[in-house]
Amino acid sequence: MTQKPRIMIVEDERITAEDIHDILTHLGYQVTAVVSSGAEAIREAGRTQPDLVMMDIRIKGDMDGIETAREIRERFDIPVVYLTAHADRETLDRAKLAEPLGFLVKPFQEPELEASIEMALYKQKADRALKQKGELVAATLRSIGEGVLATDAQGMITLMNPAAESWTGWRQAETRQAHIDQVMQLRGRIRASGAVLEAIKTGNLVELPPGAVLVTRSGELHAIGGTVSPVRDHEGKTTGAAIVFGTAKKDGNNDAPVPVSLRPAAGEFEMVAESPDMRRLIQFSRRVAASEVSTVLIRGESGSGKDVIARLLHQQSRRASQPFLAINCAAIPETLLESELFGYEKGAFTDAHAQKKGILELASGGSVFLDEIGDMPLSLQAKMLRVLEDQVIRRLGGTTDIQVDLRVITATHRDLTQSIHEGRFRLDLYYRLNVIQIQVPPLREHREDILPLANWFIESYNRKFNRTIKGVSPEGAHALITHDWPGNVRELRNAIERAMVLEEGAWIEGASLGLDLSHPIAVTERAPAEGAHAHKTGLSLEDAEKAMVLNALQTTGWNQTRAAELLSTTRDTLRYKMKKFNLRQLKEQETD
Repeated sequence: MTQKPRIMIVEDERITAEDIHDILTHLGYQVTAVVSSGAEAIREAGRTQPDLVMMDIRIKGDMDGIETAREIRERFDIPVVYLTAHADRETLDRAKLAEPLGFLVKPFQEPELEASIEMALYKQKADRALKQKGELVAATLRSIGEGVLATDAQGMITLMNPAAESWTGWRQAETRQAHIDQVMQLRGRIRASGAVLEAIKTGNLVELPPGAVLVTRSGELHAIGGTVSPVRDHEGKTTGAAIVFGTAKKDGNNDAPVPVSLRPAAGEFEMVAESPDMRRLIQFSRRVAASEVSTVLIRGESGSGKDVIARLLHQQSRRASQPFLAINCAAIPETLLESELFGYEKGAFTDAHAQKKGILELASGGSVFLDEIGDMPLSLQAKMLRVLEDQVIRRLGGTTDIQVDLRVITATHRDLTQSIHEGRFRLDLYYRLNVIQIQVPPLREHREDILPLANWFIESYNRKFNRTIKGVSPEGAHALITHDWPGNVRELRNAIERAMVLEEGAWIEGASLGLDLSHPIAVTERAPAEGAHAHKTGLSLEDAEKAMVLNALQTTGWNQTRAAELLSTTRDTLRYKMKKFNLRQLKEQETD
């Protein structure tokens, strides 16, 4: 049940005070106190901490209502709505000093009073959320090793961490009303604002241009690489951008392809990514991992690989040698989730026969991954706030606080904006978690990775099932590419596992995948190239991929833009594939 707003009345006319008390009670508000002097108002404000103060300007005592309101605002951050019969210019000018959230002139009607109170409470809630967001982000940015600059939608600096101060030679206090291109000056014609505006406009990660060289305030030159990420508020609106940057790679290529590693060397992390979007995502994730940011929020559809990104964040961080523990908040009942997270003391409840450490305590020094954080009960959300703010836990039934050192990685497929509006997710917790946000795209938006992922799963299940499947046939590859993948990578993995069990030949055929192709994408409507059927069971996965790219190019008369659209990929990726398969030479031969 939502708690009623708590209001204090400051009025020296007893009859008027009683009338206001009756009206507020009738409207459903809780009156914490009715006082008549400034001294009493300050004392009661500190004792009862009301949500709002209804303040007459001319009251008893040495302090008038304006001085009292200003003192209450400064000491307790409690807003004030004035109720007065005096509305002359001098009074109005003085009243502004306390930053009131309303000014009602007596006599007033009940609807006017209610409207003023509701607007004041809403404005105070919004102001506190914005202030808290700024404080939380600033506190977290101070701990990040990489340079971080944040801007608003116009490219004006809003935040910078100490590392960014060292990089640029500017101080946070000096950057008020400063533009990103002034603080983060790049040599030549490259402008940081270009990447910032692109990230804001597209809502996607954007890499700083290759060869970017930072010109510091003192004129020093530093080769840098970085990623620009859009910043979204709890409504999902893009309100600015954050640049995470550091020393450029020695080869100067900060957007180099992430290799497809089937059997990584010891200590390396297995990732499969050929699409530009996923390469940028992984590069950004690695930069975040190398920082000391304590909270990361990963968002994406179910099965899109949020858990893989979470493990990457751990494996690529200084905490890699410490524990990585994961828990799904939606899979455990509320009564058990609290004990799993915080642990318990012996005798804390009926079946607590011995002390047990919780995941948050066991993961200290490392990382904890809270999957489906959007399903966490409200009662636990409040406790998690303390963990994130103070890095302190207390076991159930315990009386002693336990200090922990955690990176908390959270993930959700839910619309947290809707959850916040419905009162199922705390706004303050959202801002604490949303310092750095990583958005994992659905598989249908990076189809270039479908066949490499399929190949990786085949290699994996060959070892697990002791099979010798060589790859996917052209028909099978076509089925994979044209499927919409509502279950994302998880669905792809399950389809390959099913095919590995059912397939009797050396190549996975489309029928073994068990996919519903009743609504395929447009690529299924074109006729297959002759080469795609030439050797039905004799093509490797790479040959099948080459055949599909060649088919698209031939169908569109070698128009790269149309071919890329036909394959649901980007033109840059298509050009990369053409170079990989030496298709430019084939084009010249066909033209001749």
